Amino acid sequence: MNVSRSARQPGIDALRILGAVLVVGLHVGAFPEWPHWLMATSRAAGRWVVPFFFVVMGYFVGIRPSWRQPAGAALQRVWRLVVVWNVIYAGALVLMVGLGPAVERIVSSATITRGVWGPLWFLHSALAALLVVYLLPAWLASRWAWLLIAAMLMVCSAVDSLTLLRRVSWEVMYVSRFVGGIGLVWLGVKLASIPSHVLSRRWPHLLMVGLLLGLVQAYLLYRRAGAPTELQMPVGAMLCGVAAMGAGFALPSSPSAERMADWGRRLALGIYLLHPLMIETLRALDISRSDALWAAAAGLSIGALLVLERWLPGAKARLDGQ
Repeated sequence: MNVSRSARQPGIDALRILGAVLVVGLHVGAFPEWPHWLMATSRAAGRWVVPFFFVVMGYFVGIRPSWRQPAGAALQRVWRLVVVWNVIYAGALVLMVGLGPAVERIVSSATITRGVWGPLWFLHSALAALLVVYLLPAWLASRWAWLLIAAMLMVCSAVDSLTLLRRVSWEVMYVSRFVGGIGLVWLGVKLASIPSHVLSRRWPHLLMVGLLLGLVQAYLLYRRAGAPTELQMPVGAMLCGVAAMGAGFALPSSPSAERMADWGRRLALGIYLLHPLMIETLRALDISRSDALWAAAAGLSIGALLVLERWLPGAKARLDGQ
């Protein structure tokens, strides 16, 4: 049964802006200027963000009395985002590699699970997840869906590890990550049946278990000559994403939290979608230091969105899928 609750959660919205900035750091890549332990810690510490975004998306569909209407509205918005941003990145790709190679990449089968540009896989995965919620709400409402979702996420995380052990190809990992995103949206829908005050009380426990599972997976991978810092969807990070949602429920109201929540609602999605262009532009300008690239790409993305919001609100709304 769905529980009707407010779709506005300032604590969760505040975490969106933090998560978006952390994603920029993940996409910058390695940080050779930093000690290895610090670089590894920073990358591992940001892996909760994508699961958090997926789970929250599903949660705000699941809290409605009927899933079809909010899932349909979300589908329309995500579809608009898919079209607009794939067109933007297709143009950027043509400028970077030329028309022929760009067209070859755009029409490849990998575009379904990765998008024209890598970070767009998030939208494609969310679109597939929401389509199932819209078409098969009764199936997802069944208790058996919990087991399927858990199995999906465990298998996808295992494929992630096997990729880094060179047992499966990166192409398989990209498909697995796409499927994992679907499972996380469904998990968010199912979590909406749990009272938010339960998650808000239990988030420290979820976080501790998630961190422990993440350390265990990273250690086992390291022992077998893998690269744990390159894990895309560690099972512990998925649990940490749920913990972050619970922490958002528990975050007390304050002027600073409300301000961050406002930034999260207005800017987080745009930062996620726009920052890869900023990273490539800055690299073309020979900005090579990773931490400077991170700060500059995040700052420029925020600045560009604020300029659009102020002077071209229609364009900003289009980029947000409105």
